Amino acid sequence: MTRQLINHLKIEKTSLFLWPHQFKNHNFMRLILLFFLFSIGFQTMKAQYDSLVVNPAFLSQLPPTIIPRFDDSRKSEYILYFPMKYAKFMFNDQEKAILDNISDTIVERIDLVYTVFRRDKKFDQVKLNRERYEMLQSFFPEAYKSNLIEWRLVAQDGSMEYETAKDFFHGFVIYIKPHRVTTSDGQIISTVMDKRVDDPTSKVLTTNEEIERVRSAMRAVTGKPATKTISEKVVTWEEKSVWSGRYLHHDPAKRSNGKKYDKPGKGKKTRPKEYYKKKMKVETIVEKEVPDPDAKIDVSSTRETLKRMTNDSVVMNVFAKNDSRWKDYVIVQDVTGSMYPYLTQTLLFLKEHMKSNETEKFVFFNDGDKNPDGLIGRTGGTYYVSSVDYTEIENTAFACMEGGNGGKAPENDIEAILHGYTKFPNCKGAVLIADNYSRVRDITLIKRLLDAKKPVDVVICGAAKNGDVNIDYLYIAQITGGTIHTLSETYSDLNSKKDGDIFKVGSQQFKMEGSRIKLIKQEGW
Repeated sequence: MTRQLINHLKIEKTSLFLWPHQFKNHNFMRLILLFFLFSIGFQTMKAQYDSLVVNPAFLSQLPPTIIPRFDDSRKSEYILYFPMKYAKFMFNDQEKAILDNISDTIVERIDLVYTVFRRDKKFDQVKLNRERYEMLQSFFPEAYKSNLIEWRLVAQDGSMEYETAKDFFHGFVIYIKPHRVTTSDGQIISTVMDKRVDDPTSKVLTTNEEIERVRSAMRAVTGKPATKTISEKVVTWEEKSVWSGRYLHHDPAKRSNGKKYDKPGKGKKTRPKEYYKKKMKVETIVEKEVPDPDAKIDVSSTRETLKRMTNDSVVMNVFAKNDSRWKDYVIVQDVTGSMYPYLTQTLLFLKEHMKSNETEKFVFFNDGDKNPDGLIGRTGGTYYVSSVDYTEIENTAFACMEGGNGGKAPENDIEAILHGYTKFPNCKGAVLIADNYSRVRDITLIKRLLDAKKPVDVVICGAAKNGDVNIDYLYIAQITGGTIHTLSETYSDLNSKKDGDIFKVGSQQFKMEGSRIKLIKQEGW
């Protein structure tokens, strides 16, 4: 019905303004009503799956990390300092603009730093902390919707004198997670706590450089053809002298008459044996090296190659355990920036298992090609391929990477899954290879996954500290009856959780409140 409304409103060179005579059409009015009901439902769903994970009141009462004095000397483009005056909680216009600019940036940690010293015994530090968090929420609301940000209260007890304490750093410190950054020798920098990110020789890779890293890794592991030693029978023909069984005359001068004897003779008349030339077959067993089409990739070589990219070998490990279970599933993989180590793992696994692998359905996505962050559900940038030919799959993945153009961190995961269901309607489900630090931009489409009645198993690439998982992917697995896979854990019973149930993922505890997943506790809180 909603599509009918949209089609009805696609009148050439007219606006959506409704003239009074149009309301006489009762069917049209019903469509209008359905449209607004749909809009209300959309907003309700958006509120449910895009709601707060943490709030100022909760954060203000976290146990503080106590240190003598906070060191704000490190200068890095990945660390943003928002100093505040002693006992104050205001941002200036420039700081507000910075917060607005990083609204879709991946944040790793946020510190609120203050001093233990109080000029007034009645001073309420918790209240001030809450007011500061409330102000941050006003200008950076997206931070409060993530369960992957490490929030720290940092209390400085290095001075109990006002004149000294007022000069200590007070305020917020926001740590931006490095994205696509590598060292000069190609090692990926995955955390702002790695000070190599500040080295002038570190660099942000271009898409073409990422593709070359994947190709280079593939060459390192599979470049030398695999061989095996076999034993082979070699037949040759050799000319040999063979005794005829008879004897020649003892006098060479008299042999020309061709007379032969059956007996060898005696003494001076001993007769020599008669020989003739004959070609005879000679069989020899030799060992030789030949190509081995069934050889598996050298595991030690693979591990060493992947380790130079990332310590997180989740794709290789999870596929090895679940390959047969995922028969007839569509593989949906995020190939946006920084995901190239995981694409490498996918391609290596396929290269090794192509003969036995029965999954032929793949969708790669880049969040909108050259026009990223488009309309929800119509962003594009989804590339599909159905093949058992490794080269065709690899080419499709690289084409998707080359077609992308960056964009904001959140991705169109659900659109890509639904695209896979459209192209492969008989598939039994989807395996989503997802960037843990990217929010699902089209989470409001999650009901369409429920309607599809197919499980979505999520492979978490880049699980956070202590194995924490992006809450968006918990929702996707929970609502579809799928599983969550990290490098060390598998969570397969999320769909069975009922209202009031408490469960743990990584270091975090969650509680089901109706259909909402609420974060209630994390180690260190």
